[in-house]
Amino acid sequence: MIRPEVDALLHGALDGTLTHDERAELARELRDNPEARARAARLTELAALIDSLGPAEAPPGLVGNVLAQVSHRPQAVRQSSTIQRGVVVNKKILFGLAAAAAIVLAVITYNSNPPATEGTEATIGAAQRAQSPQIAAQDVKLGDTSTQDVLQTETFDAIMKDENVRTALQDPELRARLQDAGLRNALQDEGIRNALADPELARKLQDPNLARALNDPELAKKYSDENLRAFLRSGAFTEALRRSEFRNLMLRANIAAALRSDTMLRALRDQNLAAALRNQDFAARLRTQ
Repeated sequence: MIRPEVDALLHGALDGTLTHDERAELARELRDNPEARARAARLTELAALIDSLGPAEAPPGLVGNVLAQVSHRPQAVRQSSTIQRGVVVNKKILFGLAAAAAIVLAVITYNSNPPATEGTEATIGAAQRAQSPQIAAQDVKLGDTSTQDVLQTETFDAIMKDENVRTALQDPELRARLQDAGLRNALQDEGIRNALADPELARKLQDPNLARALNDPELAKKYSDENLRAFLRSGAFTEALRRSEFRNLMLRANIAAALRSDTMLRALRDQNLAAALRNQDFAARLRTQ
């Protein structure tokens, strides 16, 4: 049987009301708990059913009966707006369930005595399809968990322990550039990693000839400096260097050190890094001590 607090997290995910820590907790539950995944699938199916059905004429007295039942619940339920998540459902969920009940009863009424109107075939079809499982547990998508997948791994732990990498990734320009798969692949190239270790890197990046070489492939081939040629052989790295913001970043010794570090190499190989770089939660966590 699924725990009430897990059920509350699932409802919160559907409502979009979870905190950062609650999203992390839910991600762990969905990963480790088959019952939680199955429950999430059922809730997602119900939400999809409600979205798929248009307005329906409720049977006479339905609203009064539902409200009468609600009024007989314990006082704690009626005061649910002031209690904590996981103890009882909130008002939004309570009335959502009442609305769902109204729709289901309206569909039953329709089956018993269908009105002669157009377009109702689709509504009944949706209700009938909902009677059989359509969404497998592995299909449940309660928000993008890619960031959580990174935050909960040894990769993120290593990033937080590496001051150069942690500080470097706080820079919005670097995070934006690293969202490009081509640049991430280029930074894993041994030649580029060696070039990043060049003690004269900052001076060479300010060479006026380099600016011309960035826009002239033929000139780039004739460039005498092997380390800079390693940069120019990579289309993705050349494209990044055309941005003055990225060149200015590369002038900083700690950025170059971070990009060539083993910690960064590990992060670049993490399949969830690109999604995490786009997420503000990831950036915020990098700033915590």
